[in-house]
Amino acid sequence: MRWTSLAIRSLLVSPLLLSGPLLAQTDDGWDDWETGDWEEEAGPAFPLYGFIELGAGSRLDRSPHHDRLSLGEARARLETDGSTSRFQYTVKGDLVYDEVLGEWDAQARELTVSNGIGDHLDAKLGRQVMTWGSGDYVFLNDLFAKDWQAFFIGRDDEYLKAPQDALRLSGYFDRANIELAWTPEFEPDVYPRGERLSVFNPMEDQIIGEAQAFVADTPDDDELALRVYRNIGSTEWALYGYDGFHKSPTALSSDGQPTFSRLRALGGSVRLPLGPGLFNAEVSHHDSLDDPSGTDPRTPNSQWRALVGYEKELLTRLTGSLQLYLEHTQDHDELVLNSPNPEWEAEQNRTLVTTRLTWRDARDTMTLSLFAFYSPSDEDGHVRPRFDYRFDDNLSLSTGFNLFFGEETHSFFGQFEDNNNAYARIRYAF
Repeated sequence: MRWTSLAIRSLLVSPLLLSGPLLAQTDDGWDDWETGDWEEEAGPAFPLYGFIELGAGSRLDRSPHHDRLSLGEARARLETDGSTSRFQYTVKGDLVYDEVLGEWDAQARELTVSNGIGDHLDAKLGRQVMTWGSGDYVFLNDLFAKDWQAFFIGRDDEYLKAPQDALRLSGYFDRANIELAWTPEFEPDVYPRGERLSVFNPMEDQIIGEAQAFVADTPDDDELALRVYRNIGSTEWALYGYDGFHKSPTALSSDGQPTFSRLRALGGSVRLPLGPGLFNAEVSHHDSLDDPSGTDPRTPNSQWRALVGYEKELLTRLTGSLQLYLEHTQDHDELVLNSPNPEWEAEQNRTLVTTRLTWRDARDTMTLSLFAFYSPSDEDGHVRPRFDYRFDDNLSLSTGFNLFFGEETHSFFGQFEDNNNAYARIRYAF
């Protein structure tokens, strides 16, 4: 706490410290004569950049749960960063008017101070976005907060990774590098809960919308994530550990309220060049600490999760990738035997296939992309075609679709069928 307090006080004081030399430089005309035009001009003390963005989206079909408008917002982003003699700082925040919810919102995407500790350690404290792992839109060991609502309504991909308050320590050593992220209060995913996207609620045995939106009981305990990684030649490997909670409210409390059960995860990943492309593999064991025997239907069972992927350039400026994902539920027989609704339980082996195609024109101003999820076991999926065009260095346009399909209303993607949408965003960066 003392370190935090000092850091924040230093952030507040630093503008005053920097303003003195700037004023002195303006008053002293000899400085311009002495430096001459050939010396590099000093940048502003507080470089300010960001963007303004307008976004609009509409459901493709009428929904009994929501209006047509799926995305309607005006967003302004301001960023600055810099350093003093004692630490570096980054400030990144959004001011948003959300027409769907009819409200203004201010969001801190990053508010951090960082500093080196000795020769091998860096510390970063504050609100920040964190990520690791080898999957493309599939997360096995990356158990930092995600914003699935943003992902499904057409916001920029950046917003899939949600910020959280944490202390991150990074150590760089000869044998391996280490990263430790401690979040003092559990940060869950921004999960669909009926307010903006209709979802299946097993407690009500139906799809619910805004009128039945729920709020989960969220624990306030801490969570800890660890990564040990190293490059050996052209091969990148990593080991992971996590102690905290499931990131989505997949458990029920004793009084029937959605909540987050405890989770401990261990895993590893590898990424290396293979033939003309890039291969990656990742595995993770999710240990459900609140239900070790798998007999409590209110708590998710332990699982093994595995992923293999491959990416290569198919043609000039056209790249393609394929991922195969397996989710194996342990003690599945006990889960089905004790479940009040065994017909809604997922298969013991849930499978998922993803593919990505990306084409860019020769000037790199236009990008066409298609990302698709398909689950052979659940017979559902999600397709994301997108068109991006950059008019110049400042102005850009993004437009696309979020298309869901499924045989069952309770499957992961099938529950979102009423939320099929098209969107467009135009951004001016400065």
